[in-house]
Amino acid sequence: MWRAGNRRRTLAFWPILLVTIGCTAPLLVIRARAPAAAAEREITIVARQYSFEPHRLVIDSGDKVRLRLVSRDVVHGFHLEGHDLEAEVRPGKLSFRVRRPSSREQFEEVEVVEFVAGGPGKYRYRCSVTCGTLHPFMQGELVVRPNLPFRAGTAGAVSIAALVFGLMLTQSDERSSRGPQSNGGGRRVDLFERFPALRRLAMHRWFPFAVVLPMVVVLFFFLVAGLYGSPIGNRNIIITIVWILWWFLLIIFMVPLGGRIWCLLCPLPFLGEWLARRRLVSVRPEAEVSRTLRSGGLNRRWPRRLSNLWLQNFLFLAICSVSTILVTRPALTALVLGLMLLAAVAVHAVFRRRSFCRYLCPLNAWMSLYSMTAVTELRPRDRAVCAGCRQRSCVKGTDSAWRCPWLLRPFKLERNNYCGLCMECVKACPNGNLTVNARQLCSDTTIRGNDEAWMAFIMIALVVAYSVTLLGPWGTPREWSNVTEVGNWGGFAAHVAIVWVAALLVVPVLWLAAAWAARICAGARNVPVGKIFTRYSFLLVPLGLFAWAAFSLPLIMVNYSHIVSSLSDPLGWGWDLFGTANQRWAPLLPEWIPLIQTPMLLLGLGLALWRGAAVAGELFPSRAAAVRSLVPHAVVCTAITVALLRLYVG
Repeated sequence: MWRAGNRRRTLAFWPILLVTIGCTAPLLVIRARAPAAAAEREITIVARQYSFEPHRLVIDSGDKVRLRLVSRDVVHGFHLEGHDLEAEVRPGKLSFRVRRPSSREQFEEVEVVEFVAGGPGKYRYRCSVTCGTLHPFMQGELVVRPNLPFRAGTAGAVSIAALVFGLMLTQSDERSSRGPQSNGGGRRVDLFERFPALRRLAMHRWFPFAVVLPMVVVLFFFLVAGLYGSPIGNRNIIITIVWILWWFLLIIFMVPLGGRIWCLLCPLPFLGEWLARRRLVSVRPEAEVSRTLRSGGLNRRWPRRLSNLWLQNFLFLAICSVSTILVTRPALTALVLGLMLLAAVAVHAVFRRRSFCRYLCPLNAWMSLYSMTAVTELRPRDRAVCAGCRQRSCVKGTDSAWRCPWLLRPFKLERNNYCGLCMECVKACPNGNLTVNARQLCSDTTIRGNDEAWMAFIMIALVVAYSVTLLGPWGTPREWSNVTEVGNWGGFAAHVAIVWVAALLVVPVLWLAAAWAARICAGARNVPVGKIFTRYSFLLVPLGLFAWAAFSLPLIMVNYSHIVSSLSDPLGWGWDLFGTANQRWAPLLPEWIPLIQTPMLLLGLGLALWRGAAVAGELFPSRAAAVRSLVPHAVVCTAITVALLRLYVG
């Protein structure tokens, strides 16, 4: 009896000790040395499209800096985060205009400006005057030593990894071998039962149409704005809303909270679905069996060989290869959205239901991946009820509900990956057995094929590539990617090659090497390397989601004033609908961005390793083998986190 009680106390003690170590280790590592004596520095920064030289400055806290600014081509701005300094620099002049935003509205003409380096950390100096297509990404870095936030983040990443492994070691063998814990484990809250109004809303036939119709109107307005509005991205609503606001809301809120809820709102399949069904609200069952375009569509099966994510993976990667152009050129964004709209119409005319969304839409692949992290799910309440149901209305449809548009069997749903939350199965179920649950974050952990695994690899490679190209201080990557303006086709080819090789080869090979090492560490040769490779790729899902969240944060905090301005003048034609069209650009607390990005990345790492422990327990029943097998992939995930910390904070 004493031994059992002592063991329980020991198991309770170790997590407390590990948490304490995890919290105090960063403080020990980042202990600052005695501050150096303040120095005086003379610095000249040269601005040109779309970079500053030098692109990175390293000074000590308290240093007094005498700064000169020069422009080589057009008028540029200079906004130094955290130092209350903004300037306008004109080409061919030694003097420039400067002001202190917190105390002075007017600019004064100077040839040199002085400031004192602030607290330790990384600050960015950004162009504050629209100077061309890539203006929003023109920036440099000021690192004030000692860079305590970067040291704390790095130490925190290592501490989190150690903490997870420590908790795994304290877990009993009985608990670690209980069987599958990834898909279906954990407490659920039935939202339809808790909030009956939600179920009543889902049961209404007009519900999907009512939420999609406004999105259709917005989409067509955006297409007009992209084709006929201002060619400058930050002055055109299609850029400010789609690539700044929508992307931020999608990554930060929609996917983590609602999974694929955007698929419920998406206007792209609207026209094709309407032409195939010949109905906006009501149900026409004969449309599901039509074999002619006159009666609806051909309703052919999508080719079996393409019934996976591979086509979408390549399409997504191809679009992202020109993303620097796409997110800054309104006409190109409109063209891509228009082509996707037409493709959806064509596919709906030939193939069954939402084959376009399921097998062709590039957005589907990454949304499929990251919906696994969502805190909501659509599932059967009682699988025994579904097993005894002979009607299968959720699959076959009824007179008041369409067949599952996503070509699923809702009564067998175990993951969020391919459910578009259209609620047709909820309407069709005669037993009221399908519901929406709330659950813990990252409850789905099963990656079922290499197509899904490769999307995880692609997304990790892309978040690093985007961080270097769009958020980094280097001008060369932006020049290479900006081929339509610069015309450097050799550089563009190198840019595309680097992105594709990293996404399709480098990251997968690194992950495969970790899988081989995992099997060796576990000492379990009966577990195939391919299975370890695929299942452990889930670790990159929460890690990638929070990395994308950290990437998206500065886009909204730095450029939110462009959103406000474009709402008043959506086409850049000189309108001022709400009196905000001429609002001066001003970032929102930009010096706080690295301090928010750091915990985001650490949370992603912690979730990746925590849920990775559940995957390890399924692959290797032995606790010791499970712990050892996770080590190589944990090292890779920690290294990726530190690399991103280096880009954002270091």
